[in-house]
Amino acid sequence: MIFRNISHRQFLSGFGQGIAFLLLILTLGLFGLHRINFVTADLGRHIKNGEIFLKEGRIVSTNYYSFTEPDRPVINHHWGAGVIFYLLWRQFDFKGLSYFYTAIFLVSFLLFFSVAKDISGFSLAYFFSILSLPLIVSRPELRPEGLSYLFLAIFVFFLHRYKTGRVKPEYLAFLILIQIAWVNTHIFFFLGPLVISFFLLEAWCQKREKKDIRNLFILLGAALVACWINPFGIEGALSPFTILKEYGYMLAENQSVPFMQKRFSENPVYLHFEIIFAVMLVGFVIVVRKKNVHWYILNILLLGFVSVLAWKAVRALVLFGFLFIPFTSGIYADGIKRFSHKTRQVSRSAVFLLGVLIIIFGLISRNFYYSPYRTLGLSFLIEGIEKSPFWMADLIRRRNQLPGLVPGVNRSAEFFNKLHIEGPVFNNYDIGGYLIFHLFPRHKVFVDNRPEAYSVSFFKDVYVPMQEDEAVWAEMLKRHSFNAIYFFRQDMTPWAQPFLIRRIQDPEWAPVFVDYYTLILLRRNQRNKDIIRRYELPRSIFKITSQG
Repeated sequence: MIFRNISHRQFLSGFGQGIAFLLLILTLGLFGLHRINFVTADLGRHIKNGEIFLKEGRIVSTNYYSFTEPDRPVINHHWGAGVIFYLLWRQFDFKGLSYFYTAIFLVSFLLFFSVAKDISGFSLAYFFSILSLPLIVSRPELRPEGLSYLFLAIFVFFLHRYKTGRVKPEYLAFLILIQIAWVNTHIFFFLGPLVISFFLLEAWCQKREKKDIRNLFILLGAALVACWINPFGIEGALSPFTILKEYGYMLAENQSVPFMQKRFSENPVYLHFEIIFAVMLVGFVIVVRKKNVHWYILNILLLGFVSVLAWKAVRALVLFGFLFIPFTSGIYADGIKRFSHKTRQVSRSAVFLLGVLIIIFGLISRNFYYSPYRTLGLSFLIEGIEKSPFWMADLIRRRNQLPGLVPGVNRSAEFFNKLHIEGPVFNNYDIGGYLIFHLFPRHKVFVDNRPEAYSVSFFKDVYVPMQEDEAVWAEMLKRHSFNAIYFFRQDMTPWAQPFLIRRIQDPEWAPVFVDYYTLILLRRNQRNKDIIRRYELPRSIFKITSQG
């Protein structure tokens, strides 16, 4: 029989690995099915971009959604992602979008894991996947960025298979199609040519066959040309190197690890990054001193680049986490080769068992660092789950409650539209994409969460000062004749909360709606008279809990 030569021990080993891997995939899936906090997500604007493209046949290339700087040109580098998101949303609603994002997240992981398993074996690939898990799930919000993870995984997978002789050169042309899709969906598209150039440099340093070097060189040239195939031409191709020059608003995701660690010391992900960064460095020290550096040039270049990127901007932590899996596990696989066969087997078994225990504790314990329960706040999302002793079983029974939008997140927009509240509307930065989805084109926003779409002077001389200085607020109120204020009330910038406190205390403004996410105030005038009479909230319900 076909199974005759397979030992009982081998069967159990394979079966055990399969069960352990399924547990890991289940954990990743739970992290991926993160509820969408639509109020602060960019998703609403992306869906609207896709709708305009499919209905009107044009790509939004100006600050189209704002009434403050509507003609300012914008390189819409993620327009293609908007088309994908709109089509999925129209067909499958927000739940379908959640499942789609989880799927591309899992496929990305499987591709990186496949490369890691090929380089280092299952046990080390499994253990280093678990080490990197907190990083790769650190940005669960549905974004075009997720497509970059998938495209990067495809590039690394195909190039590794070509390097090991399992992909024919002609099949590399598929990567050019991916590059064209990438340049039109997310700004990380520059990683495609960069990864090719690193594989090319490795082939040259290791003096591989000339045809391999030639094929990779041709592929690199074709990928660079593919970057030009976007609606904005050379400006679009160069946008990764120019976009940050015009930011007048500080984005948390673009801040360094030390900055974010100091500001949000309660978030353990930054310490975790520092720990596994040290693990990576130790691995390099162990192996590089024993062999020539050129044998590890690919590992050094890829991990070195994403390490610098991650230290400088926390949005790259996920990229580091994914690339850490194959290339650090490969380093350690080489590092333990100097040990005896028995020691290597014991080491692999030990780290595999440790990884399995971490995943099991994460699925059982509510407060364990690796627990999806702790990270996703399931007690808030799914009523009653905090009372269940077997929360995983309860979650599986009510799995349809998990994907999609956070419950009640659209109530304020429904209230605003139902009462036909008029503009102009003054809103804060975080809620812009939400308002674009719900209110455009009847209302344009004052600002939205695209700092590149607004001038530096707008943020420094208008947006921030009008919340800090009552004289500037009075001037802007006169200029724009705001009829409503629509705010994400959890805005923790230094100026937002003091501004909201003053508006609540301002007799010229009446609060008419508040929930966990939003606050709506209307100006006391004839247009709003009836709405205020029916819905004005007593000021006594608002309390100042702290002052910064």
